[in-house]
Amino acid sequence: MQTWILVLTGVVLLAAVIMGVLLWRRQLKTSSGRDDRYTPERLLTPEQVQMLDYLQDTFPGQVVLPSLRLQDMLSVRKTSDRKRAEARLRQFKVDFAVFGEDGRPVFAFDIEQYHLSNAKAKEHLLKIKNRILKTAGVRFVFLKNGIHRMPSPADFRRQLNLAELPPPRAIESPEQARENVRQQLESRFSGFGPTQDPAHSGFRDSEVMGLSSLMDLAREQDIIEQMARQRPPSGGRRA
Repeated sequence: MQTWILVLTGVVLLAAVIMGVLLWRRQLKTSSGRDDRYTPERLLTPEQVQMLDYLQDTFPGQVVLPSLRLQDMLSVRKTSDRKRAEARLRQFKVDFAVFGEDGRPVFAFDIEQYHLSNAKAKEHLLKIKNRILKTAGVRFVFLKNGIHRMPSPADFRRQLNLAELPPPRAIESPEQARENVRQQLESRFSGFGPTQDPAHSGFRDSEVMGLSSLMDLAREQDIIEQMARQRPPSGGRRA
């Protein structure tokens, strides 16, 4: 009787050892990754690929990147609540961004969409994103949802050049701030303010610029250049 008990115990122990070895080998095989296979995922739709090619033609020699979060392109320069400001950078992204020679963004683009639900809330979020980009000197522009609805790359670049924002200024001293305010007031009252300011076209800078606003800027610039060509030279004697 004791012999049978010993044999049965030995069989159970042997079975346990075999099961342990099999489980160990299966785990080792699973963790090795040799049988893992992968498939490529679509990062861009065909329409986005076409728009990326269009923007690269618009900005030859410059870096154009798709689908970027603001936290990857901007950093907080000045704030009373750093955590909130950094959270907003994590919250927003843009469809495309164009970078200058120094590697910093100069333009950001979203493909135009029409929201049927929560339109006011989404418009409010767009204004926040536009304000964030504007403080960094990055012009935010809407693109049409198809390159067939866009102007030629050369015309689009000319329009964008008129709307480009200056880089953000360093923190001013009180004396510099007062001098800048004085210069702005003198420019406004003299009637010879900057001709490329989007405000001259009735565009509210809290809004995101679209193609219509850009075309208004280009038309105004054409008028200004035409008037300059037609203006008689000053300093000559009258007959």
